[in-house]
Amino acid sequence: MPEIERNSGLEFLRQSFAPPASPLRVCFTSRSSAGAWQIRGQQIAAMRSNWTAINQPTDKDLHQADLVCLVKKPDPRVIDRVRQMGKPLVFDIVDSWAQPDDGLKYTDASKARELFAPAWRRIGADGYIFPTRRMQEDLGALVRDKITIYHHFWPQIQRNPIRERVAVIGYEGADYLGEWRPRIEQACSDRGIRFVANPVNYTDLDIVILARGGAHGNFLSRRYKSNVKLANAMGSGTPALVHFEEMSAHDTDTGDVLFFTDQPGSFERQLDRLVDDHALRLHIHRKFLDAAPRFHISNIADQFEGFFLRILENQRNNNA
Repeated sequence: MPEIERNSGLEFLRQSFAPPASPLRVCFTSRSSAGAWQIRGQQIAAMRSNWTAINQPTDKDLHQADLVCLVKKPDPRVIDRVRQMGKPLVFDIVDSWAQPDDGLKYTDASKARELFAPAWRRIGADGYIFPTRRMQEDLGALVRDKITIYHHFWPQIQRNPIRERVAVIGYEGADYLGEWRPRIEQACSDRGIRFVANPVNYTDLDIVILARGGAHGNFLSRRYKSNVKLANAMGSGTPALVHFEEMSAHDTDTGDVLFFTDQPGSFERQLDRLVDDHALRLHIHRKFLDAAPRFHISNIADQFEGFFLRILENQRNNNA
């Protein structure tokens, strides 16, 4: 994800949104500073005036919270301190494995359980947030209270103008395309289209591509990585070409995503459908925008808050 886009989301919220207070005070924390932390920690925390996002919380920070939410990479020292204080603990599981190394080793749901079960036992959270429905289906039996909450799209994202002619096709995020990149670049070159990775302005893209290849085209990534790329396509109304093994895209698809397979010619045929049909791209644009409120940060923050309140109530009932 481009640094300018990723960091400007928090600034956009601070400048354009007056957050209400939540019924409970929450401290989000992580050892990570990556995009998942910025989106699921800092940006979500900015949606309530009494939520904080702190990488290295002090005892005072933790004491002031009614609940602590660990994001991606939990700090064992924080877990111990929260437990000593008797506060409820929630773990947002998003991207919480070694990538791509774990994905190369744990290659199906059974092996995934071998990876995550001991890690989650060590954390011992009171509630778990899964980033995708497939991950909860595969691994939800390992934990107690849980919920699936998808990623929101960038708060500052603009609507795609859907130009008459397709001039730019691109990819947003770290370069995990692997063997797909030269194939995509060749298809673009053959059609007189420019391929761009991580454009400064997302809406410069006429079509966005979602795919993983090489070491990153593994079971864990394709099945358990979040929907953030498709959420951004929906939030901006940008038509998307998606590899059929991107499971979060299937989970959140409106029926308007164009999927392609590994079969020869599949990507090129789907690309031509979009390139040659402005009306189709405009239709997808409108359908994506219709679905976008589901992935707006306000809606996602409400889901976090509802789950936090449930976990807090459970703890109070258990202690009664």
